[in-house]
Amino acid sequence: MRINVAEEVKKKIGDKCFGEIYEYIKNLIIEKPDGNVIDELMVLKRVFSNRIRISILMLLSQANLPVCALVSILDKDQTLISHNLSELKKLGVVKEKKIGKYRFYSLVKSRLTKLLQDAMLILR
Repeated sequence: MRINVAEEVKKKIGDKCFGEIYEYIKNLIIEKPDGNVIDELMVLKRVFSNRIRISILMLLSQANLPVCALVSILDKDQTLISHNLSELKKLGVVKEKKIGKYRFYSLVKSRLTKLLQDAMLILR
């Protein structure tokens, strides 16, 4: 939703600071932050919130891997890797596929791409 900054300031604050800043904001029309985009950016924060998750994402960007491979490569406890995979799965950036008795994990690249594109909106 596009808003007129001068009108919003006048409506919410009144004359308190309006006179001093009017010249700077009189013709300023901006896009109010979209709550859905903000929620998506918060997902991005959770995806990249720790080294284990980032390491898992980097490995899965190269190949689909089972938990045992991730545990071996990262030299971390299986429960720690499984917990982080579960979180990444809940966030929609990792999916699993059962092959035999093993679960292989892969990236949902379309979801990651969308999250990163939303983040890039800030830099426009």
